[in-house]
Amino acid sequence: MTKKVLLILTFIAFLSCGDKTNDDIYKTKSGAYASKTGNFIVHFPTKPKYTSIDNQIGLDKFQIHLYRSTLGAQKIFNVEYNDYPEHMIKSLSNEQLYTQGVANFANKMAESFNLQYQKPIEQNDLNGQAFQLELNKNAKNKGHDGFIMGRLFRDGNRVYTITYIGVNDKNVDSFIDSFRLIK
Repeated sequence: MTKKVLLILTFIAFLSCGDKTNDDIYKTKSGAYASKTGNFIVHFPTKPKYTSIDNQIGLDKFQIHLYRSTLGAQKIFNVEYNDYPEHMIKSLSNEQLYTQGVANFANKMAESFNLQYQKPIEQNDLNGQAFQLELNKNAKNKGHDGFIMGRLFRDGNRVYTITYIGVNDKNVDSFIDSFRLIK
C-alpha cells in the first residue's frame, strides 16, 4: 500500500514540475514561435528549448536568456536576450552598443571564425545591426564547414542577439529575417 501511495505521489510531483518552456514559448497561428517573457516572435524551424544562465559583470548580476532550436548538430538557431542593469548601458548609443556587441561576439568565436561584415539594418520596425562570420583558414583546413549569421537589436535595456550557427540551410533567412517584438 505505501509503495502505491509513494508511486502516486511521485507521479503527481513529476506532473506538477512544469518545464518553463511550456509556459513561456508557444506556437502562433502563422507557425512562428513566441516568448511571453522574451516579448518576441520568430520562425524557429522546431520548438526551441529555453535555458537561463546567471551572469555577473562587476557587482551587477543579471540573467542571459537563451532559446535554441536545432536541426542536427550542425544547424543551430538561437535567440538570446539580456536585461542589463540600466546604468550599465544607458550611456551607450545604439551604434556603440551594436559595435561593441558584434566585436565581443566575434572575439568569442575568433578561434574558428572571422568577421566578414557588419552593417546597420531596419527589420520589422527595429533598428539594429546585421553581421556575418565565416570560418577562418585554420578551421577550413581541419575540414569544418559553416558560418554564423546574426542580428543585434536593442529595446530599452534589453539587448537581443539572434544567430544561426552552422552549414547552409533553407530555414536560415526565414528565421533571421522574421524576428520581431510583440507589440
